[in-house]
Amino acid sequence: MESARILIAMSNEVSSGKLKNIFIENGYTVIGQVGDGQECLRRVNSIAPDLVVLEYELPITNGFEVSKIIMEDKLCDVILIASEAQKSLVEDLSGEVGFACITKPLGKTNLINTVELMFKARRKINKLEKEIGDLKEILNTRKEVEKAKGLLMKYLNLSEAEAFKRIQKQSMDKGISMKEIAKAIILAYDI
Repeated sequence: MESARILIAMSNEVSSGKLKNIFIENGYTVIGQVGDGQECLRRVNSIAPDLVVLEYELPITNGFEVSKIIMEDKLCDVILIASEAQKSLVEDLSGEVGFACITKPLGKTNLINTVELMFKARRKINKLEKEIGDLKEILNTRKEVEKAKGLLMKYLNLSEAEAFKRIQKQSMDKGISMKEIAKAIILAYDI
């Protein structure tokens, strides 16, 4: 496991210190501790943590408002620590990916399990987003090659297979991707 970077936002320094020790004991890196909501937002924007663990009752801007801003801007994942009564107030964030609300009193095992699950989910989401990006790139390449093939077939009276082979050969001979060759063909013929 790579060391995940965590920012803690708690109004009580003793509680913040206890959380920091728990995270460090479990292999995480605590990159900061803050005592109010506005400072938490400033630090999230400046140091880009992987996760913010914050309490609901932060001074200046409460933890729920801070969580909403972080989630809307997709800055990082959030674990909000709330009382049982406060938990019902955060229902509109409950379905958000990358957000978890856990209730007081905190159990060490529950906290670490929640953190682990969030990091596993984030890794899976990042992997899926990369796969989606790769598939979009493949689809875009295919579209460009198909358009270039159509132009070669139209202007050079080539069969589909011959047009494809010509693009493929140019790509291999010049050491340029088929997509770039296709773009050049499109520029040359699609006037």
